[in-house]
Amino acid sequence: MTQYVTAGGINGPLAATGSAPVISSPGFANGTAAQLPDITQDYMVYLEIGTAGTANLVKIGPTSTPAYTVVASGTATAGEVMTVRLPAGWYLQWSATTATLANQVAIGC
Repeated sequence: MTQYVTAGGINGPLAATGSAPVISSPGFANGTAAQLPDITQDYMVYLEIGTAGTANLVKIGPTSTPAYTVVASGTATAGEVMTVRLPAGWYLQWSATTATLANQVAIGC
């Protein structure tokens, strides 16, 4: 079967406006695994490095001891943005040595 995508998209016409829940301050802290306040849907989480550092690591998982490493760059570079899709109800843990987060936001998907 062939599907054709038109200007309206594969699922119908384009919406004039769209909406997605946004958590502007998820509250992820260095070294602490945490869930988002909304655990009912998946979110894209964006973490921006403020102050550079080392031992940069992002893990996710269904328990408070996240087992899946998503980012293991070793270096946290100022201005770097790490993007992680966080499944509903899962935990995220960010940690780095001397690095800080300048901004963090989660957008529902």
